[in-house]
Amino acid sequence: MLEHLSTYTIPVNHPVLVHFPIAFGVMAIVFATIWLLRNRLYWLGMTTWFQGLALVGALMALRTGEAMEEQSEGIAIVDELVDYHELMAESAAWAIGISFLWMICARWIISRDTLHSEAAYWIRLVTFLLVLVSAILVGLTGHIGGLMVWGVPD
Repeated sequence: MLEHLSTYTIPVNHPVLVHFPIAFGVMAIVFATIWLLRNRLYWLGMTTWFQGLALVGALMALRTGEAMEEQSEGIAIVDELVDYHELMAESAAWAIGISFLWMICARWIISRDTLHSEAAYWIRLVTFLLVLVSAILVGLTGHIGGLMVWGVPD
């Protein structure tokens, strides 16, 4: 049975890589929520790391998406949804990137405030909202991708 594992390959990496921005984005929103509720800079660090990893995953998924699109040409549901999927993927990558840059700026803003050892509520709220928007966009992108792979007409 195990010998059959070496007889099959995955011809494109896109279906494997798309899971990384989803998983890391979920972790980032969990840590952003904790940071919003518990004002400890450790949680900003965790959010930043996972959002950075989500950004790397999103960029890798975008790069491999072109090969997947070429391989799937002529499939009706893919032809119908691929442009929308690509638009949502690009939007998600931008949102992740903007939120990641914001977190770096937030860290700098916090370090400049010598009167307080922790972050102001508005900084934590903006971080949470940016990460939330990026997670929603990743989820919508994944949903459209799922429809292209598994979707059936009603």
